[in-house]
Amino acid sequence: MKPFITRVFFSSFKSTILTLFLPIIVICILVTGFVSYFLASSQLQENAFKSINDTVFQTKSYLDNQLRDVFEQLVALSNHPDTLSVIARHPSDIGPSDYIRMDTHLSRIASFNPIIESALIHLHDGKFVLFRSDDQWAKVRFSYPDYRERFQGGQEDFYWQNLHQDDIFISSREESEVVSVFKLIGKEQAKANGVLLFHINRDFFRNVFNDSLIGENGYLVLVNQEGVMSFKQVDEEYQLNDEVLKHLQGITKDQGRFEFQKPNGKKMLVIYDTLSVNRWKVAAVFPEEDLLKRVDYIKVVTLIVAVLLIIVAVFLASMIARYITRPISYLVNSMKGFEKGNMEVKLDVVGASEIGLLYKGVRDLVVRVNRLLDQIRAEQETKRQLELAVMQAQINPHFLYNTLYSIKGLSDMGLNKEASSMVTALSNFFRIGISRGQEIIRVQEEVEHISNYMFIQEMRYGDDFSYDIEVEPRILHGQMIKLTLQPLIENAIYHGVKQTRGIGHIQVNGYLLDEDICFEVKDNGAGMSKERLEEIRKGLSDKDPAKLGFGVRSVHERIQLHYGEKYGLTIDSEEGKGTIVKVLIPLLEG
Repeated sequence: MKPFITRVFFSSFKSTILTLFLPIIVICILVTGFVSYFLASSQLQENAFKSINDTVFQTKSYLDNQLRDVFEQLVALSNHPDTLSVIARHPSDIGPSDYIRMDTHLSRIASFNPIIESALIHLHDGKFVLFRSDDQWAKVRFSYPDYRERFQGGQEDFYWQNLHQDDIFISSREESEVVSVFKLIGKEQAKANGVLLFHINRDFFRNVFNDSLIGENGYLVLVNQEGVMSFKQVDEEYQLNDEVLKHLQGITKDQGRFEFQKPNGKKMLVIYDTLSVNRWKVAAVFPEEDLLKRVDYIKVVTLIVAVLLIIVAVFLASMIARYITRPISYLVNSMKGFEKGNMEVKLDVVGASEIGLLYKGVRDLVVRVNRLLDQIRAEQETKRQLELAVMQAQINPHFLYNTLYSIKGLSDMGLNKEASSMVTALSNFFRIGISRGQEIIRVQEEVEHISNYMFIQEMRYGDDFSYDIEVEPRILHGQMIKLTLQPLIENAIYHGVKQTRGIGHIQVNGYLLDEDICFEVKDNGAGMSKERLEEIRKGLSDKDPAKLGFGVRSVHERIQLHYGEKYGLTIDSEEGKGTIVKVLIPLLEG
């Protein structure tokens, strides 16, 4: 009779749970689902606008920095005493030394500004002409009266010209579109006339605009009073019409957002910002439906999840009503000791064995948690020691002393510009090395760091070695541990190219490998024997400090501490032919 009464009690308890609590759970799931949908869709649109606005701002800032550097080079060239001297003198008084000095200025500008495709100095009605062009067969065709008639009213006679066919340099290239910045010299009755002109490579703008992803049908444009520059091919229904372009050209606000309706009914959104160097506008144009696609996706997902949760709730309610009855009270009373922080409470299980299993699981969990905490503390301590050791190694007194001594030597020889460039590289080297105490930096910052380092070393050793850095633009916004590449390059210099005769060369490549980032540091130095290579590889796998240099060991261990055993360094070398060190890290964007 007693078992029967117990079964009736349990059945009644189960029916009570299903009757009272299941409808409440279903209502809560539905309400939570709808609220989550509205909040998520609103947040998604806000995030999309913010992401596109950030893209526009970053593109604007990058273009501003690059174009301002070109413009400042043009201003400096126009105000240089050598240029003013050539302008002021009669053509018959201009000698070969003037050509040499002006050609030196053009060479320096071209070397420090890779986006400048060609440059022209055309003075005294063509009696003084100098130019530099990537096309060695280029010829110059310039008419000062035509340019003076077309361009008037520029501040200090400086002008910018949007993407156009190159009408000055006649070359053999198929694509000859350029962006121009120039200064016209001579007005009205002036004794001298001419132009100082730089052409900026079309590919520079195409790479910048194609790297910025604005959805499937969104795109970036660069707008000024002459027209619009755009590289992404989209259907006509998404393109800017003349009315919208005219409106965008006439906007006086530096930044903002507006929308317009296409004749086919599509609603388009425009987010824009303004370049400070020439007042051109960078604008992102995209259809509103691209944002709503994700909202519809969230609606479907929310509905599916809500249905699944209701099914799970029904199932769980039935299971809980069936199994959690009498043992639950005993469990609650026994577990009160845990509320007081006593992790050693002993639970004497009476009845259902599930309660004993639950206690055993909790007890095992506490043991594992304590063990993991100890392991994490040990790993963090090791990581901090490695980071401290790396930072101390970077502020190498010998490197700093030798660099400062080289700067002094340049200053003593009157090479102040070279000394200034070396000081700038040194300060940028330490600035990025410190990076406000952050351990993770952008790939672009790490590339700048090694560029400064190799520039300093190249200035110190002269023609003893050269270097190249080639990094795919799509990985520059990724993240990586700082001071990863510099120790490897330092090894390549001191243990590679300096140990062999002839001119050494160091090549640094960075590219996307599946879902990871791979860097390669190659040198044509002395290399190493097979025995030494195997010893180093074994040291990497065994983490044996006796078989590795500090730089290689610290880089490898820091990478594996951060990203796991899958990542780290691999080394290939052949005696007399150089060494290749590969660095594999995950692609993490932030």
